[in-house]
Amino acid sequence: MISAGTLHVVATELAIGMISLAGISIALRLFLALKEDEPSRLAHTLDSASLVAAIGGLAAIPLAIFTGAAASPGEGMDDPLLFNKVLLSWMAIGLWGVWIHGRVSMGPMLWNNRNMALFQGLLGMAACGCVLTIASLGGKYTRGESLLGPLSKPLEYSIAIGNGGAILALLASAAALASVIWMMPKPKKVE
Repeated sequence: MISAGTLHVVATELAIGMISLAGISIALRLFLALKEDEPSRLAHTLDSASLVAAIGGLAAIPLAIFTGAAASPGEGMDDPLLFNKVLLSWMAIGLWGVWIHGRVSMGPMLWNNRNMALFQGLLGMAACGCVLTIASLGGKYTRGESLLGPLSKPLEYSIAIGNGGAILALLASAAALASVIWMMPKPKKVE
C-alpha cells in the first residue's frame, strides 16, 4: 500500500514542476511581448507551453492539498504553517484559475496588447510565486529550512478567526464572486 506521504511527494512534484514550467514560459513570453512587434514562433510556443503547464499544475494543486492533509501528523490543521499552506494553496488555485480564464477567453493575441500582456504576465508570475512560497513552507515544515529564509518567519504564525470570522469571509468571497460573474463585462477575443 502506498502511504499518503509518498502520494503527497508525487502530487507536489507534479504541481511544482508544471507550475515552474508555466512561470518560466510566462516570464519569457512577457519579455517577448514587450520586445517584439510581431510574435515569433518561439512566442507562440511559449504561450502554448504556459497554458498547458498552468492547466496541468492547477489540476495537481488540489491533489497535493488533500494528500498533504492526509500525510500530516496530528489533527492536520493544528500547525500554523500547515494552515497558511492551505490558505495560500486556495489563493494559488484562484490566481491560476483567473490566469487561465483570461488566456482562454481572450485568446493568444492578448500578448499583442502591451497593457493586457503586462497584466497577464504579472498575474501569472504572482500565481507562480504563490505556489513556490507554498513549496518553501513545506520545506520549512518537514526539514526546518525554507527557500525564503528569514522572509518565511511571518508565515509561521496565523490568526484564529473562529467560526464567525470564517462565515463572514465565506460570505464576502461569495459576494465578490457573484459581483464578478454578473457585473463584469464578458471578455472578447483579441484580434
